[in-house]
Amino acid sequence: MNDGVVFMNQGLLWPVILVGLLLCAVFIWKEWSQRKERRFWLKAIASFLAIFSLVMLVLKPSTPQQSVKGKGIVLTAGYRPAQLDSLQAIYKKIKTEEYVKGRTLSILKEADTLFLLGHGMEPFDLWQVRDKSVAFFGGETLEGWTAISYKNEVSLGETFQVKAKYVNPQRGNWAILTDNGGNALDSVPFEEMEEQAVTLMGNPKASGQFVYRLLEKDSEGTIISEEPVPIMIVEGEPLKILMVNTFPTFETKYLKNFLTEKGHEVLARTQLTKGKYKFEYFNGASNPIYGFTEANLEGYDLLIIDTDSYTGLSASSKSAMEEVVESSGLGVFIQPSESLFRLTEGRSPFKFNRDFVTEITLGNSNQSLQKYPFAFKEEFRTQEILLDSIMVAAYIPTLKGKFGTTLLQNTYQLLLDGNELLYANIWTRILNNIARKQEKVMEWKGLTQTPRVDEPFDFELYTALNEVEVTIDGGATIPLLQNSFMPNKWRGVKYPRKSGWNSIEVSNDTVSKFSYFVFDKNQRKSIALSEKLKANYREFGDQKGFNSLASSSHKELEPISTIWFYTVLLLCLGWLWLEPKLGN
Repeated sequence: MNDGVVFMNQGLLWPVILVGLLLCAVFIWKEWSQRKERRFWLKAIASFLAIFSLVMLVLKPSTPQQSVKGKGIVLTAGYRPAQLDSLQAIYKKIKTEEYVKGRTLSILKEADTLFLLGHGMEPFDLWQVRDKSVAFFGGETLEGWTAISYKNEVSLGETFQVKAKYVNPQRGNWAILTDNGGNALDSVPFEEMEEQAVTLMGNPKASGQFVYRLLEKDSEGTIISEEPVPIMIVEGEPLKILMVNTFPTFETKYLKNFLTEKGHEVLARTQLTKGKYKFEYFNGASNPIYGFTEANLEGYDLLIIDTDSYTGLSASSKSAMEEVVESSGLGVFIQPSESLFRLTEGRSPFKFNRDFVTEITLGNSNQSLQKYPFAFKEEFRTQEILLDSIMVAAYIPTLKGKFGTTLLQNTYQLLLDGNELLYANIWTRILNNIARKQEKVMEWKGLTQTPRVDEPFDFELYTALNEVEVTIDGGATIPLLQNSFMPNKWRGVKYPRKSGWNSIEVSNDTVSKFSYFVFDKNQRKSIALSEKLKANYREFGDQKGFNSLASSSHKELEPISTIWFYTVLLLCLGWLWLEPKLGN
């Protein structure tokens, strides 16, 4: 296909044309005396063609032509030899190259249509083949742990879960979660199936950076495989909590004791008679509160109020409470009673349906808990609070703050039964989701799923500061890229030099330090391969056959063969040399 002539030496166009016109003028001037003879016009045409050929030889005219390069095979780790043999049988003498992480593929100079075999290329190398036609066929079936998920940061006192998937498990083996001292926390037996999902739980005892272990052991206790589970255990900041009750209850008593033992500042107000209250102060709380105002609620992170007190609020107290919730982020937890579920829509932020279920069982603990025979209506605004995938409470965001409640009742019975850990886990999970969130000057987010030594670790930083300088160990500075649409969002890349816990921070601000874990080359192999497979399938799709891939094509400038111009030039010069002799 021809889209017009393009000169390779476009910059010489006008000088060459001017020289050509000058040569034509010189020839005409030289032969002008013979203008009345027929031979003049023959020599004029020959000279013009000769000069034209010279001009074209200098300018090198070319035409855009459809160019189709050849096919090639790129081999990555885990490719199937049978697939390679089949391709080489179909495409004789096809070029083949083994992929090396971080190295540019040399085959791309000769082929723009590729068969990609194996588990694929690293995500940070996919840019090399983005403009090529690629058929990705995958590699050998993975075995072992292909997914491990958990919260990277857990509050002290909150039970954490490790959810994992194991491909081709061996019956009789066990999945075991251990702490950093090697003590078993939870275990699940393997069954004979293609893929098994397991959920393991742990209860942190102290704050800090810990590396738990996910083990696979056989029936004799021999460790088959081991994967690190790095988790940051943080001790939350003490909260300022206001508890308001119409009359004392066991639920309030034990909840108050639990919060006090955790170091929270608690002011408990219990109504004795109309207009008379009993106040209790714990961990530094002071100043009694009678009616709610914006001023006296402003300093609290959480308000725990029973249903009767909530419905008995005066219009001014309720208005002040709602204003502080919306503007300052106060969290309000309404302790439920039967009357809460009968409130009209205008008097309660929640909507319920009666489900007649009075008991729930938490998954891993097999612990039965009493509940009110109601369920939250499924609405867009209602946010679930889950424990072992069971909804134990919910909240409704209201601008900066939240209103929350639970369907559980008589949870103090867990303490009487000696199940302090479950009681603490339930209330830590509920109240942490509802209480005012501490505003952070900076917020970090790691983007790389499995950081490794000498490989790019991408991260994001959110801050309102205009100038940010991020440093690593040793004082080196990491350049940041600011998002043009979100000025408070910055992005950077670091290449970790050591495995284990690493950190980055904003210069002169150790409080803003961000810690992340770097895995060595022998850890998370199957998981890394699984993530790489998913990235390649997202990029190229799943190719089923060898013959469905057509060579990609594009237009390239192809010079017109110079032999035509040399032929014309020689013929014309030969005629001009021979013509005077013929005339004589």
